[in-house]
Amino acid sequence: MTDLALVLKWRDAWCAKDAIIRLLEFTNVATDKDFSSIVVPSSFLPVGYTLVAVNLILKWRKMMEDSTVENYINGASKSIRVKVSTGAWGVDDIVAMTMKNGSWIVAASGIEGGDVLISTTDIKSVVTGVAATYNIRSEQTNRTDAIVVLADGMTLYDVETGVRMFYTL
Repeated sequence: MTDLALVLKWRDAWCAKDAIIRLLEFTNVATDKDFSSIVVPSSFLPVGYTLVAVNLILKWRKMMEDSTVENYINGASKSIRVKVSTGAWGVDDIVAMTMKNGSWIVAASGIEGGDVLISTTDIKSVVTGVAATYNIRSEQTNRTDAIVVLADGMTLYDVETGVRMFYTL
């Protein structure tokens, strides 16, 4: 029997350090929220790779509730989407990560530590490989499933996006 750990490899591509979003605020009104784009250079994966799966990674340093009431994601199936930079929102994007209703709970006027979320959704139909830029957004204008929170404001600090690319040689 072949050990899959010896065959399947992975590598994470992150947004550029100068593209990290220092403050990303969510409110009780759903609007488009752009996350940092991910540029995957042509030399990122070894020659001869076969892409098996790709997952979105979302990371932030801390989050703060600034509306004086307990706050959390308010609504089922709120998502973060991905598209190749040459595509159009509402046409060429797909759901990369779905947020659970009630997640990201922060006490009234509270501050919580950061987190790292790795999606379980395979996005290789859009993130097809190297030498490309991928845009990340919580999309309301065309898809009406942007992240919205219960109260007026929740802020994420030092937000980074990445993709985990699983491949074989």
